[in-house]
Amino acid sequence: MTQPQYQYINPAVLLDAAGQDTQVFVELTRTFLEIAPPMFERLAKAIEAGNLRVITLESHSLKGTVALIGAHLVASLLEQIESLSRHAELDRIRSMKAELNTLYTATDADVRDCLAYFTAQLERDATGRAR
Repeated sequence: MTQPQYQYINPAVLLDAAGQDTQVFVELTRTFLEIAPPMFERLAKAIEAGNLRVITLESHSLKGTVALIGAHLVASLLEQIESLSRHAELDRIRSMKAELNTLYTATDADVRDCLAYFTAQLERDATGRAR
């Protein structure tokens, strides 16, 4: 089965970090799906509240987290937001919120699709070994 193509992530980045171990990749991807949504929510709330300190912290943390899954588009946008927060450019940050929501949602969907693909691959491999 051919691996699907993803628009918002590059699974090879995390697969390389996992030493090409599919089981480790799946575990790390599940961890991403546990930690990234609360990080994104904290960032969104900080943007709404105009809390530049939290925007800086959360955009930086989330940027590193999404970079591990090869989500370069959202990582780049988070880098811009982090930089703008350091210069107190709240209006510009708020103008980017819709784009951030769209990119993050699309990235999350790609990650979930990717997890389903690699989980199915592990199950096929396990079934093949059991025969």
